[in-house]
Amino acid sequence: MNTGIVFHNEYLKHKQIENHPENPQRLETTMEYFLKTQILDVVEQLNPEPASLEDLERVHSKAHVQHIKSLSEMGHGRFGVIDSDTYVCEHTYSAALLAAGGVMAAGEAVWKGELDNCFALVRPPGHHASKNQATGFCYFDNISIMVKYLQARHNVKKVFIFDWDAHAPNGTMGTFYTDPGVLNMSIHQDPRNFYPGHGFIDQMGEEAGRGYTINFPVPAGTGDADYLHFLNEFVVPRVRKFKPDLIAVAAGQDSHISDLISQLNVTDAGYASMTKTLMDLADEVCKGKLVLELEGGYNLKTLPATNHKILSTLTGIPPEKEIEGKILESTRTLLQKLNDSLKSSKLWQEGPDPVEADVPCEEKQK
Repeated sequence: MNTGIVFHNEYLKHKQIENHPENPQRLETTMEYFLKTQILDVVEQLNPEPASLEDLERVHSKAHVQHIKSLSEMGHGRFGVIDSDTYVCEHTYSAALLAAGGVMAAGEAVWKGELDNCFALVRPPGHHASKNQATGFCYFDNISIMVKYLQARHNVKKVFIFDWDAHAPNGTMGTFYTDPGVLNMSIHQDPRNFYPGHGFIDQMGEEAGRGYTINFPVPAGTGDADYLHFLNEFVVPRVRKFKPDLIAVAAGQDSHISDLISQLNVTDAGYASMTKTLMDLADEVCKGKLVLELEGGYNLKTLPATNHKILSTLTGIPPEKEIEGKILESTRTLLQKLNDSLKSSKLWQEGPDPVEADVPCEEKQK
């Protein structure tokens, strides 16, 4: 298995206020763990370039990009405040450009067949950033920028995005809400009382993209068995029908049982099993083309080992543990509700219409 990672020291320069959960130590401790375990000896490390303005403006407005740049340039030792969770320092803009460029580099290397799969260890994260708003620790939507880049430069027609972060990807969801070329699925904590307040079952996309946004909002306490049940019973058969050219994963490890930012119960074994399931699916539908990019994950004591478990699975080391535990009744009920919602809307009885899903990118973007 030819596996790559993306990392750059510039990612460590972006800082928020003191004791902020999204801090440089997330990557520092991970890379130290990778060095200690010698896994870097068996993967290829990519050295990314910053995303260009053209790359950013496929997803974000010119005014938004300029706003982040201006706030960052005014930093010089003090923070610009976007909201109560999101701050800008003098290195934020350059780090965010490089984070987007890092995910683009991962996607391009996998698309060209230079790598079988790749894990982009980038920060700041991105999936909450919308066209005109930075929020939720995010400035530019890295995974959306990568997908738009592949659509524009490599004529990639269909991409499946799966997000296992604890929070719904409201930025990514908005970017592709009308695009039938991107099947965007997320499993996340119930947004009725959890950030960002989006990601409900009835948010299914609009216009030609209706039915291509799928949200599975689960209650606190949901764990490995439930995540794998959702993957195997719902996600896999629909992705087989969709037949994407590439699979991209927004890998947010804040759904981990030890992470205090959520109340979900995914373990290292769960992440490894999800990774293996998606690898097998990618082998089946898109010649193994799989890209993961880091989103959340804030417990510095457990995050390095979790990231290592994901990366080692990508290299071909199978998960060591079988998934244990019973599926919650809430998971079965929600899955039935999701299926009923899609069927009642005459969506997904057998999956997306393959003719509609094959609309060329240039037509979709008009």
